[in-house]
Amino acid sequence: MPKVFVLPVISREDYDAFRRDVGLNLADSFDDWSKLLAGEVAEARLQGRKVILAPINYDEFTRYCDANGKKPDSQTLLDFGISTKPDGEA
Repeated sequence: MPKVFVLPVISREDYDAFRRDVGLNLADSFDDWSKLLAGEVAEARLQGRKVILAPINYDEFTRYCDANGKKPDSQTLLDFGISTKPDGEA
């Protein structure tokens, strides 16, 4: 059974807000981030992993952070993506 690799996906409309809150771990632009995401998907597939894309809504993410006393950083973004039980396979 292949390992599952969950990747949070941010919309173009929410990207600047995520970059402001999550920090410089995100690429400078949405287009650059999209290219990095595509590379991560390709690499994971080459490693035989099942890739799950987890769309992340900015408002839901900030509510999750507030409700759980979490700092909005890249690890929390990943944790939230995993917790949303995504169903979209890349």
